[in-house]
Amino acid sequence: MKKRVLLLAFQFVILSVSGQTLTGIVVAADNKKPISGVKVGIENTGIWTVTDNSGVFQINYNTSETLVFSRSGLLEEKKTYITVPANRITVEMKVASIRIDEVSLSAKKKNYSEIEIKEEALKNIQAFSLNEVLEQIPGQKLQNLNLNEFKPIVFRSILPTSVTDEGFGNKSFGTAIVVDGIPISNNENMQSYTGNYSPISRSLEHEGAVFSPNTIGFGVGSGYFSNTNYGVDLREIPVDNIESVEVVQGIPSAKYGDLTSGLVTIQQKSGRTPYRAYLSLRDGTQEYNINKGFQINELLGFINVNVNYLSSNSEPRTKFNNYQRIATNLMWTVYGKNKRISNSLSVDYGNNFDNANFEEEDESKLIVKNKKQDIRISNRFNWRFKDSFFDNLNINANYSQASQNSFKSQILNNGGKLVGTSISEGVYTATYSPPNYTQVQEVEGKPISMFFSADLKKNIKTKTNWIHNVLIGTSVRSSDNKGRGRLGSPETILTQFSGGGQAFRPYNFGENVRAEYQYSLYAEDNLYKRFGNYIFNMNAGLRFDNQFGASVLQPRINSYLIYKNFKIRGGFGISSKAPGINMIYTGPRYYDDVLADVRLPGYYNLGVMQTFVDYADNKNLKPSKSVRSEIGLDYKFPFGNIGLTAYYNNLYDGFTNEYFAGKRGAAQLQINYNGTNTPTYDITGYKDYYYLQNRIVNNLKSKDKGLELMVGLNKLPVKNVSLDITGGYVDTRNNSNTDRYFISTTITQEAIYGVYKPYETKYKQFNIGAALNYHLPKAGLVITLRTQHFIIDDKLQYNPRILYAYINKDLEKVMLTQDEINDPTKFANIKTTNMDEINQKLGKVFHNFNLKISKDFQNGFRFSFYANNFLDLKQTQITYTSGRPVESLKTDLLNLSFGAKIEYQF
Repeated sequence: MKKRVLLLAFQFVILSVSGQTLTGIVVAADNKKPISGVKVGIENTGIWTVTDNSGVFQINYNTSETLVFSRSGLLEEKKTYITVPANRITVEMKVASIRIDEVSLSAKKKNYSEIEIKEEALKNIQAFSLNEVLEQIPGQKLQNLNLNEFKPIVFRSILPTSVTDEGFGNKSFGTAIVVDGIPISNNENMQSYTGNYSPISRSLEHEGAVFSPNTIGFGVGSGYFSNTNYGVDLREIPVDNIESVEVVQGIPSAKYGDLTSGLVTIQQKSGRTPYRAYLSLRDGTQEYNINKGFQINELLGFINVNVNYLSSNSEPRTKFNNYQRIATNLMWTVYGKNKRISNSLSVDYGNNFDNANFEEEDESKLIVKNKKQDIRISNRFNWRFKDSFFDNLNINANYSQASQNSFKSQILNNGGKLVGTSISEGVYTATYSPPNYTQVQEVEGKPISMFFSADLKKNIKTKTNWIHNVLIGTSVRSSDNKGRGRLGSPETILTQFSGGGQAFRPYNFGENVRAEYQYSLYAEDNLYKRFGNYIFNMNAGLRFDNQFGASVLQPRINSYLIYKNFKIRGGFGISSKAPGINMIYTGPRYYDDVLADVRLPGYYNLGVMQTFVDYADNKNLKPSKSVRSEIGLDYKFPFGNIGLTAYYNNLYDGFTNEYFAGKRGAAQLQINYNGTNTPTYDITGYKDYYYLQNRIVNNLKSKDKGLELMVGLNKLPVKNVSLDITGGYVDTRNNSNTDRYFISTTITQEAIYGVYKPYETKYKQFNIGAALNYHLPKAGLVITLRTQHFIIDDKLQYNPRILYAYINKDLEKVMLTQDEINDPTKFANIKTTNMDEINQKLGKVFHNFNLKISKDFQNGFRFSFYANNFLDLKQTQITYTSGRPVESLKTDLLNLSFGAKIEYQF
């Protein structure tokens, strides 16, 4: 009885759509031969099928729906019918190449603010890695090909000169990369050599080491090797095996989680494709790639194989700093006999190696290496039901494991220093380092991640012709690291700071880190309806995440309204990003204080050390969160289209460091001398010893607001010429909202540390770019002139150093009165009159000019040539040093460089 009531209530609201059976055949446009393995889907639904070996398909279809035909290497086709054809339809598909007019050579906007880059547009970019592809997105900056450092990405935010900017670090960590529906995770990366620390000095301590260069190899040899606490290293992802890239800079679907700052979804090639091999050269970089997709038979499906090798030197004439990448992919795709079930099993293996070898004349014999080997096993299962309430079931599963090793070795000549070795608190006789020794720093990590998701889809239609595409699902992911961690011994590392500070001790990840989990539930409804000349669409969803024990509810909505050639769109959403396990498990922090260093040359050396231990894991860290909103307007002209988007994003609870004072009892010694014999010592008492500690907290706030422009002009007065224009203006403001500490000149007074208010850093950037394409399809020729112009690049960092409180000897925070602040004689030991100020602006407009030429020879060969800064512009800027203007080359513009790529397809 209850089931009948529930069924009647549901049918009162909606009417399930079964549709009519549409039969068709897909053939090649040139030779009319049937094409197998073409995916046939109904746009904005989960309804799909594939063509068989005869190119034939059957699908349930309703009038005015859009059929989408797609297969790797072919130009996508779309068909819409006002009435369902009674006879079998024939669909012709063209090979996606520069020999046809319709091929897309640039990024295109989709439904909301998503930007899609298809296969031929990817070829036109001629990228070595995914980071170069994403440089085509509005607001991004074309950069020199430096593959000798990790490559993060951030959308709709400032692009600082240094990745250590905390706003950039948080947003990079919050940018999700999803391959075939499965996220690539960097949450498990722990290749950091020390926990966050604060050496004692008379300066204002502020943002700490969450995104600072405290990792092995960071900045050594002009390369940033370890991307701990950042997003995915985009160097690791080659481009040739990618069918399409979609970038969501605004509000993602409720299906996607563990992100705050953008989403990149990648679809890899599957199905039958020809052999394709290429060699690409540019400066000190060489890349080799070969791939093939073939069909075993109709029962066993398709196998796709891709093998990529890249070697890149920071300097073309040397091999001091070399990066090597091996990336392989094997995908096996099977379709059920009735074409209702599909399953894809993928195995990806990667080997990435940064190697900085320096000149033989270098006395320190510095060697820096960073290795990463990883394997990803993924499975994607889709079941299109025949007679069931739901239309589709999707199940995705992934297991990833990597082996990481970061290594630094150098000869030091500053030996003879005391070294703390204790792993517990106390006073003890320390050891001395030898006068000359080899310092070896090494971190071994074994990150492990797992991901599982399952969702159900239903396409339904109401009696009033509203179309609903409903999705409900769940996912779970885990993060762990089983590596041996920080290796070595204090005697060989010697990182003790003069006057106190954090010192090295081994830390085993496998023994101290426990697996962290994320659970989620999500649901969304994609509504669609036509009202005469109007088309309305809204995607409304809700996501619930429990990330490492913290729960976040995340509503998300995207919508548009189309009237003839106008489209107005908008979106709003909340998202969250779990902390990395390197942020949570920092390990014990050891502070070594030298109590005595007594030496009589030729007779004895006596060093006495006291070690303090702080157990400072940040297990109370919560996810960072982001509120994102946008509104946009698009218009289609007879000769092109234009789109303008305004956005406002607010990231809060971001990851940053907070400093706080610690106090211990420092032992007071009496040294007992005995002639030339080694003295002894006695502890006569203890005195207060003050030092700064820190922890990672959720205090950072970062706000971005800006405008984006995308213009596509495909029918200009000059035949075969198209023009794409992109522009981006962004205003970014960061504030860690944590106090700054200023150590007292003397600890005999009440105030031990002065407490200063945090300050806000402000950035503004505006750049505009254009791509002018001259395309001759019959000749197989494309000439592209790409430009970028930097109009605004401002940085304002003003720290007035506002003292408002102090820390007393009991570690209490005492607020100051305004009179005490204004009176220079009061609390002078914690006051400073200095101000920190950076006010940088562009004095003129700077430019990048790049030229690319591609030629298809019809015999399977294709040759491409490109030149960056082909005008060899020597653009200078004026900076001020000690109040005097200094003219120098602007270093962040593109250098003159040449590259070539030769491809063979058969």
